[in-house]
Amino acid sequence: MVRELRDPSGRDPGMEFALFVAAIVVVVGTGLWLALLIGADPAAPGNPFAAIAALITGEITWTTLSTMVAVGYGVLLLAVAGAILTRKIRSARSRSRIDDRAEHMGTLRDVTSLTEKSVRAAASRLQVDMPDRRVPGVPLGRHLPSKKMLYSSYEDLHVWICGPRVGKSTAIVIPAVVSAPGAVLTTSNKRDVVDATRGVRDNYGTAWVFDPQQVATEPASWWWNPLSWLRREIDGEQIADEVRAADLAEHFASGSAAADAKTDSFFDPSAKNLLTGLFLAATLADRPITDVYTWATDETSQEPVRILEHAGPRYRLQAEGLAGQYNAPDKQRGGVFGTARKMIHCLTIQSIRPWVTGKSTGHRARPHFDPAAFVRSTDTLYPLSREGAGSAGPLVTALTVAVCEAAEQYATVSPGGRMPIPLLAPLDEAANVVRWSNLPKLYSHYGSRGVVIQTILQSYEQGVSVWGRDGMAMLTSAANVLAYGGGVKVGGDGFLRSMSEAIGDHYEMTGSVSTSGNGTGNRSISRQRSRVRTFTEKDLEALPRGRAIIRSSGNPAVLIATVPFWEGPYADAIADSTRTYAPSTGNGTPAEANDPVPVSAGPPTGTLVLDGAVVDRKELS
Repeated sequence: MVRELRDPSGRDPGMEFALFVAAIVVVVGTGLWLALLIGADPAAPGNPFAAIAALITGEITWTTLSTMVAVGYGVLLLAVAGAILTRKIRSARSRSRIDDRAEHMGTLRDVTSLTEKSVRAAASRLQVDMPDRRVPGVPLGRHLPSKKMLYSSYEDLHVWICGPRVGKSTAIVIPAVVSAPGAVLTTSNKRDVVDATRGVRDNYGTAWVFDPQQVATEPASWWWNPLSWLRREIDGEQIADEVRAADLAEHFASGSAAADAKTDSFFDPSAKNLLTGLFLAATLADRPITDVYTWATDETSQEPVRILEHAGPRYRLQAEGLAGQYNAPDKQRGGVFGTARKMIHCLTIQSIRPWVTGKSTGHRARPHFDPAAFVRSTDTLYPLSREGAGSAGPLVTALTVAVCEAAEQYATVSPGGRMPIPLLAPLDEAANVVRWSNLPKLYSHYGSRGVVIQTILQSYEQGVSVWGRDGMAMLTSAANVLAYGGGVKVGGDGFLRSMSEAIGDHYEMTGSVSTSGNGTGNRSISRQRSRVRTFTEKDLEALPRGRAIIRSSGNPAVLIATVPFWEGPYADAIADSTRTYAPSTGNGTPAEANDPVPVSAGPPTGTLVLDGAVVDRKELS
């Protein structure tokens, strides 16, 4: 769709001034006529021209009442003018320098599938169990220039490319989390989302904060055994799944490697095979996952091989393969075991172990997290980790995958093959926290199951570093919503160039006006239609904060104004949550607040574990 601007060469300043003067005359004349019609003595004729003529000739007299009417009319005009001016000023303040380009992009009619009416109809068609307190889709932002709120349906999957400090937590993640109708899984490497949403989500279910690296200083009040994900029931028999064991090894391999790390074509695959066998053995023997590291440090003890051999014929080939690793030449065996130890090094971190082992803290047994029960609830799971040495990223990835697979299994036995209430999974900092290697292959499939994933990256290159160029292209192609929120530099893998091309061009009329120099005053106007790129790469790099471009399936690209949570319906509840859970600087301001959210200090609440004893936080204040 191509729109044209008004031809600037068609403007006539003289005509515009004449129209302005005529408008002033009409407004003043109307006020004078009303004053005469209501207050003149005797009554003025109904014809405004005759009334004014009668006043001039003295046939009627201007009275005090006429003055009062004229003054009231003037006050009314000033009030209307003030209201219009105020509205224009407010509109100008809320507008950015690029808002006028929305006129050349998709209209509201072009993206009707993203309107509330359409997504509500989609929710009904999908038989989504929608509580009254929730919106019928994932909030995106306000369409420009219509300013109508846009949503994606609960069968759409997202990829957001947002650079740092553009408000992705405040305008994307937090609004999605608090408005979700069912279970929510949201990852992060910071505590801001937890603090802002936990108090809201507590009203609808349990908040599970998985915090092995103490990103949010959460005590280990529960635990999750990654090896429990390997257990499956087939024909009434509990088995340890070899495929899931291999996937778990892949999570540790991907999560422990630096983004630019080079892999060895022999030792890395061999180390993953070794870990696969060790994970199977630990699962079959009901051993904690930390024993896998103990086995990886002893290259001579073949206890895991014996466990697999005694488990029956199903694991015969795995036992033989693992025995081959132990019986390899010393140098080769040392390289494989050393690589495996590097992959699972996070299991040695003291702060991580309580989260993945069932040892009780204090006198109370801690509950074990059950992904199958979670996806049937309205609970919220917050897996947190940081990058770098000792990162718990592999465990966060494994927990995320376990939950998503549990949701898929639940969908399989649900009407229509979909979850009755969707699972929302905003994966913030996905390239750093959740390095899920198979995610691009599963993206479109999860959309049909009611598992709504939002993959949020700081740049396209981040995705390429995890999934490769083909994988990242597969991920973005499978996403129903591809959004860009600014903050990305020109260059790299050409993401801004492809975004610019997808938005497309528009036509503008340009012209010139010339006047003959022979004294006749004749004007000559020439016009030309030019094709102009709506957003260049440079424009996209400088996209202002608070604006995003949405490309959605079957629709042209649109420009939106993102809606931070303090402008949404949950603003007060989020402020209360922040007061309760965020650390305070002493003046009532959250220590890690990224945006100017007005919050006041409150007493610390909840409990934590100190030296094996459960202590109320209020006792520490």
